This record gives sequence, C-alpha cells and structure tokens, in this order.
Amino acid sequence: MRTRPTDAHRLEYEQRVNRVIDHVRDHLADELSLAGLARVAAFSPFHFHRVFTAVTGETLFGFIQRLRIERAAVALSLHAERSVLAVALDHGFTSAAGFARAFRARFGMSASAWRDGGARRWRRRHHPDRKPGKVIRKAGKARRASPRDPRRMTTAMGVRIVQAPPYHVAYMRHVGPYGTHGIPALWARLGRWMQGRAIGPEGRITLGIAYDDPAVTAAEHCRYDACVVVPPDFAPDRAVNLMDVAGGTYAVGTFVGAAHEITGVWDRVFATWLPGSGWQPDDRPCFELYRGDPTVDEKAGSFRCDLLLPVRPL
Repeated sequence: MRTRPTDAHRLEYEQRVNRVIDHVRDHLADELSLAGLARVAAFSPFHFHRVFTAVTGETLFGFIQRLRIERAAVALSLHAERSVLAVALDHGFTSAAGFARAFRARFGMSASAWRDGGARRWRRRHHPDRKPGKVIRKAGKARRASPRDPRRMTTAMGVRIVQAPPYHVAYMRHVGPYGTHGIPALWARLGRWMQGRAIGPEGRITLGIAYDDPAVTAAEHCRYDACVVVPPDFAPDRAVNLMDVAGGTYAVGTFVGAAHEITGVWDRVFATWLPGSGWQPDDRPCFELYRGDPTVDEKAGSFRCDLLLPVRPL
C-alpha cells in the first residue's frame, strides 16, 4: 500500500507544531516536558522530538532554550528596574548560574554587560539594518515547504505501508552512545552466539531496535537491541533475553548503504515523507529489519535492510 502526499497532510503537521510553538511562547516560565508538548501537538511522545525537528529545522529543546534566552534579552533591555535573577526566573531558568552560562553562550557577554550598552553593540554588529525598537525577532513558525524544497520529494522515498507481524526475538542490548564502536561490537557478539546455536543466515530475520533519540537522551543512557527472530518455544541461555516486538501498521522503506549513512535516511523519512503522508508516528520504537545475510559489499561496508516506522492515521 503506497500513499500519495498532500499539502493538506503537510499543513496538518505544521498546524500541530505551531500549536506547540505558541504554547512554548506563552509558557516560558513553566516546566516544558517532551511528554507535555507532545500532548499539545497530539503526537506520540516517543517520536515527537524528531517530528518537531523535521518540521522546524530546530530541535525541540534547542528552540525552547533559544526562545527563553531571546525573550529574556528583550526583557533585560526593556525593564531596567528588574534584577537579572528575576528576569531569568520569569523565563524558565531555575538558577542565576544556569542563566549566565546560557546567556553568554548565546550573546557572548554577560546579562549585565548586555544592559550596559552591550545590547546596542550586538544589534549593530549582527543586524545593522534593523529598525530601532525591534530588539529580537519573534519566534518563528513551522516552515511551509517551497516547491523546490527537497522535503517535498516524497515520491522518491519508496515508502510503503504494511501490516507487519509480531516477532519473538532473542536479543542482546547495548547501553551507551550510538555509533561505530558499541553497536558493531554488539552485532559481532550476537553473530558469534548465533553461530554457536547454528542459526545461519538462510531464512534468518534479525532486527536492530534503537529506543532513544540521542538529541533527547544523554548518550550514556541510549539503548539499542540486536535481535534475532526465534521460535515461540525457544529456550534462551544466559547470553540473551527474550521479548516480543509488536506487529501492526508500519511505514517501510528500503535502505542500502553503510552504517554511517543510516541516520541520514531515517531523518529523510521523518522530514521528507512523513509530514505529507497522511500518517503520524505511533507510540512504538522504530526498527531495522535484516533478512538473511544483509551484506551488499563487504569491502565498502554496505548492507541492505528495511526501515520500519510505526504509524497510525493522521
């Protein structure tokens, strides 16, 4: 089942993300959690950070931090009678030290220096043509894709909608940064285990499941499972655990390339295909599915797999 992207579907994504942008603007002093903002957008919290980034070009928490700092800078210029700490607390910062670090990182000076003529110097240097009185630009909205925007090239993605079966798997888990060290070593360890169990590539299905978005979760806490599908009555040993991977509706695209390229393709699925598809992410993890021996070119390190994104109707 293939879907045709429509401007109406893309507009629905933009409207939902704009609700979050408006909510953040009106609640800068409040706690702004990923789960709470996902509810405002009516998106799955599991995937909302990637949806927000795909639509706006900014990470969710990067946007919140930027807006807090920019609005605080305006307040510092307009309300000289208020203390720096009071302005910081009004804009969602919980300590003077945290605000000082964030402000210096954004503007290259302290908040006190900003008040003491630094704001005028910064504006002249960065916005020489800005009219007086316009201190910091207003928070942006989700961007409408132009006809030449590569995010509109959805038909080239080859994404299809399928009903995937559930999988009973044996798995090994890596906890730590995603990348070229821990995860390849994990797969090598699972490969040795499969050899010892005489689980060869013929007819074999393996899954790679990344549970965390490193833009949200600290690298040392990111979780990744290397899995192989096993029979329901499979007896595990101490080297592996067993679990069930839910079936259901998935958007599926085929990937052929090297390991360092796969993140960029996932980003294209979220940024290019998803907003115009008529589907939204469901609250289950994405995974990569490998059939048999996935190697395409061993020397180049390239392989083939399917990318499965759980979805539900928009």
